[in-house]
Amino acid sequence: MNAATIFVHGFNGGVSSTGHMISAAQHAGWAQQIMTATITRYGRISITGSENVHAKNPIIQVLFENNRAPEFVQINWLHSLLILLKREFNIMEYNGVGHSLGSNDLVNEALLYGDDLRVPKLKKLVTIAGPFNGLRGFLHAKPVAEILKMDHRPVHQTKHFKRMLQYRDHFPKGVQLFNVVGKVEGYFDNDCFVSVNSARSVKYLLHGVLKDYRELLVTGEDGYHCSLNHNPMVFEAMNDFLWNDYATLPNMQTRQVPVMASEKNLSEDLATNAG
Repeated sequence: MNAATIFVHGFNGGVSSTGHMISAAQHAGWAQQIMTATITRYGRISITGSENVHAKNPIIQVLFENNRAPEFVQINWLHSLLILLKREFNIMEYNGVGHSLGSNDLVNEALLYGDDLRVPKLKKLVTIAGPFNGLRGFLHAKPVAEILKMDHRPVHQTKHFKRMLQYRDHFPKGVQLFNVVGKVEGYFDNDCFVSVNSARSVKYLLHGVLKDYRELLVTGEDGYHCSLNHNPMVFEAMNDFLWNDYATLPNMQTRQVPVMASEKNLSEDLATNAG
């Protein structure tokens, strides 16, 4: 059985948050969704569609009934699911794809429980618009060329980020990570929700423990937080990274659009559309 790939949505997200990515993978013939794992607000796990666990490149969609639960709660739910997948379905290896807070859930679960032999072995991660260092650096403004030259280490680190750094050595060895970052022109260095600095900080968080790190910066309107997980070019790059060992990830070419928003509007968006 090939590694199962687990898709995890973000804050306030749902089926459509990862559904388009799953559909794209299936349509391209790379993988097949075998089950949906719904976790109730009480932490109970409901599995549907598990009859074809030996499909080539099986996909599992994870749905949190309480999609606004605190991150530490979602991490524990995800950990329980991984234990169940190994124990009940003999899934020994897995990849993870996360959008927004789902990226944090996957990375932080592996940091906190990387030594737990009850969970499958992590092989590859795709993180899309992950707020790894919170919302720091949200209103900084730098040209794209300068951003790409910057150190991934955040100058100002949240308490949560510092705490996760302490678990770096517990992260599973040999993991490859593909990080997708968005930057919408006119919104300073961010995707309207997450700063470029915060999304890129995962490289520093996992410095020295990853087998391979690749990064894609998507600019223009396609770099919007809630567009990255609906972007066909991101789909193609994700599919190649996960399942095509002979592919070279492309340089993303996107449209540049002048858009502006007040800090007040950004805060309102963050409160309502973070999935």
